[in-house]
Amino acid sequence: MKIITNLSRLACALWSAGFILGMASAPSTYSATFWTGPLITYTQPGTDPTLPANQDRLTDHVWLTRASTAGLFNAVNESSYDKDTKQDPSDTAWAVGTLGNHAFLSYGSWAAAGSGQPVHNLVGQQLVLHLVSDDIYLSVKFTYLGGGGAGGFAYERSTPSVSLPSPTVSITNPAGGAVFAAPASVKIGADAAVSSGTVTNVSFFAGATLLGSSQASPFHITTAGLAAGGYSLTAVATAAGVSTTSSPVSISVVSPVAVSNSVPAVSAGQFSFDYSANVGLTYIVQKSSDLATWIPVVTNVASINPVHFTETAVTSGARYYRVVRQPNP
Repeated sequence: MKIITNLSRLACALWSAGFILGMASAPSTYSATFWTGPLITYTQPGTDPTLPANQDRLTDHVWLTRASTAGLFNAVNESSYDKDTKQDPSDTAWAVGTLGNHAFLSYGSWAAAGSGQPVHNLVGQQLVLHLVSDDIYLSVKFTYLGGGGAGGFAYERSTPSVSLPSPTVSITNPAGGAVFAAPASVKIGADAAVSSGTVTNVSFFAGATLLGSSQASPFHITTAGLAAGGYSLTAVATAAGVSTTSSPVSISVVSPVAVSNSVPAVSAGQFSFDYSANVGLTYIVQKSSDLATWIPVVTNVASINPVHFTETAVTSGARYYRVVRQPNP
């Protein structure tokens, strides 16, 4: 009788331990949110982790980024990857597997998911990422993890349910067809909004090249000097992980010609001359009576080259004329 009692106690103890262990092996899914929307691809454009463009801002609590070496970390509260603890990114848990099996997976750090060598082992692996504070689960598959000092990362990840509203975005300036003189520093602005929530980032592109990003309204950037050529500008607005791309706006950057004037002529009471110009750029014709004070006569956007200028000829005194190309707006 004593043996049976002890065995019963032992069985109860083992059952209790097994039950507790089983409960601890799966993460809590109470009130959890699952991102099952369309897959998007994020590619880190550079390896400066302090730049917003180099951070995939999933929520207000988790901004994933990577420097030129070491591992992934959370730019919200981390400035680098901790090689000693290997617990970064903070506020995240990772598991190898599919989102459909999320409750049965074993979660741990990013490094643990990659068996201690995530840079080498995680590319191509199907993963589930748990954003702990937000209690959000999403699917992730790395397509690139640069090693040997290359740094950076790229992955495919799921997005919030398509029932979440998509932001709207449109480029407000420059206007389509605008022409600039090289090297051109161009101010680009966009209107972006979402019916529910907040637009957290607008990135500006020329073709596939990222020009810069803005995280608050008014959304705008100023590019570095653009070389001569044609550019198709777009803006990508992101809200709650859902992105929308604007309609493209095409601009041109031209190598400016030296402004030169032809020999002036006076005929039938009209003074005239031609000046060289780039079609689409703005020029100001100025005049002076003393070569010290210059008064604008006319400002126009060149539609042909050369441009013809004429005005009533003066009957007395000297007049001097010059043409100035207006700087890029």
